[in-house]
Amino acid sequence: MKPRTLEHLQYFIGKVCSIVATSMNRSFDEKISREHFVVIVREIDADGIWGTHPYNSDLVSFFSLEHVISIHQEEVIDPTKPEHIEMIKEFERNTGKKVQGDLKNSPPVIPEKKELFNILKEKPPVPSNPSTGDATFVDIDSLERLAEDTRRAFDSYDLYDLRKT
Repeated sequence: MKPRTLEHLQYFIGKVCSIVATSMNRSFDEKISREHFVVIVREIDADGIWGTHPYNSDLVSFFSLEHVISIHQEEVIDPTKPEHIEMIKEFERNTGKKVQGDLKNSPPVIPEKKELFNILKEKPPVPSNPSTGDATFVDIDSLERLAEDTRRAFDSYDLYDLRKT
């Protein structure tokens, strides 16, 4: 992909978008397609598109650019806003179908900044060193957390390819 294209794709960061990808040997109904292929775009780089689920930011998706056909910005409709209520009513009049939203209790949260992969700013936990006399003490829980933080830091390092900066 050309650098200028990647530059223009940055427009989609922070927006709710549908990602159209090459076909796969799985079929999805409309609701499941939205669950899998509509994301809040968090990052776009030469490898692909990182996104989170529009109403559960703990669910992260990655789309390899070699499989992405297109990306489309979506309109996020809030049924508490008067202008959106009118859009919903107009749609229902035109189609004769009652609209049922995907969101039950909470509207989508679209952060202002990229908050995904902030692992580089985190400090790893320092293993405790209790005094146990002559015996050597190894705090397994702290070592496991340290190993996990180290793995995440290396993954982020690879993701951002910091060697080039």
